[in-house]
Formats: sequence, structure tokens, C-alpha cells
Amino acid sequence: MGLSKKVTIIGLSSIVLVAVVVAVAVTEYKHSVPGDASGGSATNEVSTSNKAIKTVCQSTDYKDACVQSLSSSNSTDPKELIKTGFRAAMSDINDVISKSKTLQDAAKDPRTKHAYELCRELLSTSVDDLERSVQKLARFEASKTDEYVADLKTWLSGAIDYQETCIDAFQNTTGDAGEKMKSLLKTSSEVSSNGLAMVTELNSMLSSLKIPGFQRRLLKKDMSEVDPDYEWLKAIGQRRLFYDDYGPRQEQPPSEDPGTGAGAGSRRLFYDDYGPRQELPPSEDPGTGAGTGSRRLFSEDSLPEWMGAHQRSLLQANPKPNAVVALDGSGQFKSINDALKKVPVKNVVPFVILVKAGVYHEYIEVPRRVDNVVMIGEGTTKTKITGNKNFIDGVGTYKTSTVAVNGDGFMAKDIAFENSAGAAKHQAVALRVSGDRAIFYRCQMDGYQDTLYTHTYRQFYRDCTITGTIDFIFGDAAAVFQNCKMIVRKPMDNQGCMVTAQGRKDRRSTGGIILQNCSITAEPLFMQAQPPMKSYLGRPWKEYSRTIIMQSYIDRNIVPEGWSPWVGTFGMDTSYYVEFKNRGPGSDTSKRVTWKGIKKNLSPTDILQFTAGKFFQGDAWIPVAGIPYDSGMMKA
Repeated sequence: MGLSKKVTIIGLSSIVLVAVVVAVAVTEYKHSVPGDASGGSATNEVSTSNKAIKTVCQSTDYKDACVQSLSSSNSTDPKELIKTGFRAAMSDINDVISKSKTLQDAAKDPRTKHAYELCRELLSTSVDDLERSVQKLARFEASKTDEYVADLKTWLSGAIDYQETCIDAFQNTTGDAGEKMKSLLKTSSEVSSNGLAMVTELNSMLSSLKIPGFQRRLLKKDMSEVDPDYEWLKAIGQRRLFYDDYGPRQEQPPSEDPGTGAGAGSRRLFYDDYGPRQELPPSEDPGTGAGTGSRRLFSEDSLPEWMGAHQRSLLQANPKPNAVVALDGSGQFKSINDALKKVPVKNVVPFVILVKAGVYHEYIEVPRRVDNVVMIGEGTTKTKITGNKNFIDGVGTYKTSTVAVNGDGFMAKDIAFENSAGAAKHQAVALRVSGDRAIFYRCQMDGYQDTLYTHTYRQFYRDCTITGTIDFIFGDAAAVFQNCKMIVRKPMDNQGCMVTAQGRKDRRSTGGIILQNCSITAEPLFMQAQPPMKSYLGRPWKEYSRTIIMQSYIDRNIVPEGWSPWVGTFGMDTSYYVEFKNRGPGSDTSKRVTWKGIKKNLSPTDILQFTAGKFFQGDAWIPVAGIPYDSGMMKA
């Protein structure tokens, strides 16, 4: 079997997803209808199956291929459809990886070799996303549609992102290897898109099948009902992380003077645990100075109902870090990487790593399935992780990151991430985030081109500072930034700067960059440059690029046109760019570019879909961290 046929097996995993949708729909339908326990005749089962297949394919962009691929099995047992497709996918995808190794060995160009190697890693992760989507769908319950669909759309979007990142890896390689890979992945990409389309329309599918008792339930009342994929929430809920340094003192839980040591059992997490604590002012609106982060999301009276009294008391406990890193040897480790090795695989409780003050010259990669790592520094001016990998020196963009997060549930606080390669070295990532449900609070990301790679899944940034020149916030994550500062740095001569380059390839992908109550400005060297330099809000990296800037301060460094083209007219009609109720000298939209993708005059109701609570389609993973957070519109 040729490589072209093999690579399309990645798409089979998406077909399996469809089969599971059919399985769930048909199974629940059959279980809800009284009558013969056998489920009726074979003819009725085939008819039911065919109806379900046609229904789920209705929302796809490639309907004929969808129906044909799902109708190829002679089995009428939904479980057998799943088993057959899944076994074939697992067997064949391993063959794809093996074939990729053969092509890698045959390549002569070093960048091409590295691209093939990276593709094997990325495609394996794509399959992993599809596999966990299959498992999620196997547990699907119609009463929990919204939360299941949110996870499925996130992971399916991730599977598409990883395939696209594989293709991106061949940029600037010699020969036609990139075009070959793009051609090989064409079918896989289309079928994956079909899978995402079907999950996106899951609610209407189930409704059209007339399944009795279909009701949504967004929140569980009993922690015992928490889905296995959210087992980590139970653990995090027991000790609210980052619960400090904001809000009026009187709003804090009962606690005595930390200097005396009294009341230690009721102190907030990380409250005076490691030396004198410096009070930080409430987060302020960068444009008006009005406090927006001075409220605490959870008080003793407003905790989720599933947290009983025992769990509430645990929130006031003072857990020690699992590992302390210090360059001077005062901790258990001198290296962050050594501390990470102590985190169990598939970790389900927060593993807290305290990184003491110092400049750490090391490349950090939090592996896939090393989950719920919490990394705490002592302030962005004190704790810094730095590196200088870059494109000019032969490293592909994906691998240039100083810190790469692949595990789910990662949190970071009070740490600076830096790539010091400089503007002349082109792409040089300081931080790449490829883990789901990632949170960054009071962190700083410094670089030039491609500083912060918000690669995929769900990510939340609060009170952070990101600096750079070209596309310095890019990727296809569902990434929300609240109360953050984006600072444009001076680029090389004749270069323009773009704050964002969002990379949504599929129109149904969950990806998008949301800047809410942020400040977009530039460093003095940029402002003082002669002749004046240009900076833009962003440009469309991929066809369905989506960026929303709302309630933010836009400084005079942003040119009146606002948005920059990528190449020619690419993405101008299909992108989705919104500016809503911004302020500052650069916020005037009267002279903005007039692309079809520039969406004007969104109503206050329309913009709500881009607030964090709605955009994430479920945000329970954020408030439990205890950081400032607004699920809706922020106060002016």
C-alpha cells in the first residue's frame, strides 16, 4: 500500500468519530424506544443506520465522500463499526510514521530531514487527539451535550492544527517535499474537517433523530459526577491556586498576620511561604486606570455547589511546593528540567514547582501527558527562563521555543520567558503552548519575531506582558488575553510589525485570538524612530484567521489601516477581524482597510460570543485557579 493511501488513514480516525456519533445516536435511540429487546429486524437496523449516516453527513463540506466512507461497512452493529475503524486506524497510522522515517532518511536537505522528523511527531499527536475524541464520544450523553461538544471541537481542531503544522514545517526547504506532503495530507485534512463539522452540528443531529429526553446540563451539582477528563478539576478545586495579591484585604479568607505565623493553616496559597510578601496593586485598566481585576471570583459563599464544606476548608490550606528550583543550590534542584522529571505521567493533581529568582539558561519542554504542572516564579524581573534558538541558525519555528508546553492543565505565574536571538535571526519563539486548558498569570514573554506561539487548544492569559516585532502573538489556539500589555519593539530597518497572526485553517475551528481590556503600544525606541516605523494589529496567517480586539487601549503606533495583508489578497475575504469599543489614539476605525473580513458594527449582543465564558464554551477550569477573571464583558 502506497504512502499516499497510508497518510489518509489519519482521516480514518475522524471517520471513526463519525461512527461513534452514529453509535451513540442509534444506541440511545434504540434504548429509548420500548419493544423487543433485540432492537428489531436487520432491515430496520440498516435503515436506522443509513438514516443516521445521512444525518451526520448533512453538515459536512464533503457530503458524498462522507456518506460513501461511512456506508462501506456491512456491519449494522455500531460498536463493530467503531472497533473495525479504530483497529484499522491504529495499525495503519503506525505504518505512516514508519514510511515517514524512510522518506526522512532519503532526504538530503537538513531542513527537509528535520521537517519529516517533526511531522512524525506532529501526526502522532494528531492521532492522539482523534483517539481521545473517540473515547470522549464513546462516553457521550445527550444530557451533557455542550460540555462534550466543547472538548470534542477543541481536540478535533487540535488534530487539524497538528496536520497543518506538519505542512508548515516544510517552508523554506529545498525541492518539492512540502508540496508532496501537502498533497498526501489533502484527503486526511478534508475528512478531519468533516469530523469537526459533524461534531459542531451535534446538537441538531441528535434533535433530528428525535431522541427522547434530550436536555442540556451545563454544570454538575455533585463532584462525583465530574467527567473523567476533568478529574484534575477535583484536585485543583481543593487548593485554589494563585489566590493572592489582588482584591481588598477584607475580602481575604480569615487569616492572621503572616509575619507572626499565627493562623498558618488558613493562609492563602503561596502567601508568605518564601520570604516577605510584597503587596501588589490591583490590576488597572491600561487606558483609564480604573481597577478591573480587584474582585475575587470565589468567596466562601460563592464556591461551586459541588465543593462541600471539607473541600472549602482545603482552599484555605497552605500546601508546599512539590519541588523547589534554585540556582544557588538552596532548593532540591538547580535545573527546572530536573524538577519536571519528578512529575508523574498522566498526573491528575497540581504539581507545584517553585522557581526561585535567577536567570535559567535552559530549554524546557513539558511533555505530552505530563499534566497539571504549576510553575511559580518570584516575579518577572527576578525569575527568567531564556534561550536563543532561531530560524536563521537552522532550527524550524516550532522547535525554536525556549519553553514548550505540551501537557494539559499547565499554569504559570510570575515568570519571564525569553528568546534573546534578536530581530536579525527571524523566527525565534520564547514560549510555545500546545497544551489544553493552559493559564498564564502575571508572566512576561519577550522576543522579536514569533515571540508567543499560541499553538492550539484552550489558553488563558491574565495580566501578562508580551513584547516583539513581527507576528509576535501567533497560532490557532482559542486564546483569551485579559488585562495584558502588547508592546511592539523596534524591528530591523524596512520591517513592519504585526501584533497578531492568527492561524485558523478551518472555518469551524475553535481557534481565535481575543484581546480584552488589553494595552497595545510600543517601546520608546519604536516611537522615536525616524523615519517612523509601521505597526499593525495583525495579519491573516491562515485562510480563516480570527482576531477580536475589544475594550482595549490602542496607542498611536498602530497605523490607521489597522490590518496588514499576508501575501496578495490571501485571507482578506475569509478572515474575521473585529474591533469593539476600544480607546486610544490608534483606535479610530474610520480609515481601516475595507476587506470583507473586517467585521464592523457588531452589536453588544453579537460581541458576547467572544467573551471568555462563551468563547471557551465552558470555563470551569479558570476560576478554580483563583486568579482575576471576567467571563463576560469587563468593566470600563
